[in-house]
Amino acid sequence: MEFRRILPIIGIIIFIYIFIKLDISTIISVILSIPLFYSILSFSSILPIILITNYEWQILLKKQKILVDFSSSLKNILLGYFYGFITPGGIGAYTRVFYLHKTSRVSIHKCLSNIILFNTLDYITLLLIAFIGGVLVVMSFPNLYYFLFIIITILCVVILLTYLFIIRRDILYNIVERWFHSYVDSIKTFYEDIPSIKDMILPFVISMFGWIIRFYIFYLIAQLFSIHIDLSSFIAIVSLANIIGSIPITIYGLGTREATLITLFSLFDIPAENTMSLSIFWFVVIWLFPSFLGGVIAFLEGRETISFGDNRIPIQEDDKREKDDE
Repeated sequence: MEFRRILPIIGIIIFIYIFIKLDISTIISVILSIPLFYSILSFSSILPIILITNYEWQILLKKQKILVDFSSSLKNILLGYFYGFITPGGIGAYTRVFYLHKTSRVSIHKCLSNIILFNTLDYITLLLIAFIGGVLVVMSFPNLYYFLFIIITILCVVILLTYLFIIRRDILYNIVERWFHSYVDSIKTFYEDIPSIKDMILPFVISMFGWIIRFYIFYLIAQLFSIHIDLSSFIAIVSLANIIGSIPITIYGLGTREATLITLFSLFDIPAENTMSLSIFWFVVIWLFPSFLGGVIAFLEGRETISFGDNRIPIQEDDKREKDDE
């Protein structure tokens, strides 16, 4: 079996290992002790998070002259959750490119550049929050400097790649023109109407606001699991866990996120079972629930599939006809 095929399940193996090493009855007891009203209320917390995300994306779409209505992009986000959840490493989330192409009738290369730009912008804001959080954690616990080192390394790499992607796109042009002549037109379309740095300031601010809202909601839910630490430390820990969870060796950070949260929350004498219970509950709310909604939408859409690497991803009937015509 090729290593790349087993890479996405490493995090799941870590999750299972942690889970069986803990007191499973305590984990279940903690989750079941949450009042039904607050459990239902917690599931509604995904709504403002998705709406903020969609609003940010709408701004980037308009800046790039890709016109789709608010409901279509919202539906696209939920479909991305679903197909990202059921594919290794979350690669299926990029089916949003094909759905955006379907609904906007804009070239697929331009749609791809928009999705990449949107994801990169969101990741940079998370990295900046995690960097600040890492500084706070290291100031209190100097032996955890390696967390800050990881964040700084990832931040530098992502910022450098973003600089090359947006500002020094001529470098990519030169590489393509020299080695991949047949893709020159695709690259030109890829960069068509790409927003300037100035145009991305507002989406950046909205993204930062969205992450803070997400972490604050998570903080409120954590109180139900008897996790009582100050808000700044909580955001610092959770942002660091999200960065570690973004390493593509699992499904939506499952396993790597729990390992990080348990390690860091233990510094505040939080029992591992409470942390594990919270992480499982949050995973269901923030990933599994919207993925289920996306699955319902995919079913109602009656979508066909096309190959995407070693995976199968959906397209609409019109896209299938376009593919057949070619």
